[in-house]
Amino acid sequence: MIDRYKPYFEKDFDQRAYLTWKKENVTYRGIKSVGKDNEVYGSWGQGLYTVPLSNKVMAKQYGKIYFVINAIPKKPVIVQSINSAEIFRQKIIIDFCKKKGAEREYDPSFFEKYTSMDKELINQGYDGFMIKGREMVNYTPKNIEYFETEEQVKNYYESL
Repeated sequence: MIDRYKPYFEKDFDQRAYLTWKKENVTYRGIKSVGKDNEVYGSWGQGLYTVPLSNKVMAKQYGKIYFVINAIPKKPVIVQSINSAEIFRQKIIIDFCKKKGAEREYDPSFFEKYTSMDKELINQGYDGFMIKGREMVNYTPKNIEYFETEEQVKNYYESL
């Protein structure tokens, strides 16, 4: 029902559309100090680490919670679990060691001396790595926006 007293130029907020957009574009990040790196580096390479909206508890471990827009990689490697992620990581290291003639088939030290996960995955055409429901890293983040409150996120959404 339309509220006839509401000014005609005011638009109704479409909550369903907002929630759909939010799920596709917004993540959480725990930040110790705004403007500074958290000084914690993940196993999946160097980049912007965030968590899906379903994993606020994990983000909170790293500091104050912020909403992050544009952090979700466009072409990530996606795995289903931490175990699958570790198997994937081992395969990347083994392939690199074989290709470069390392003395051992699996040598993380050799791998880290000459390359990194982010470099290898970018070379393969990926821009990130995602463990479904847990965490993600965007190797080439662009136009990142941080917000402290849900209201700020809604205002951003309405400005699009």
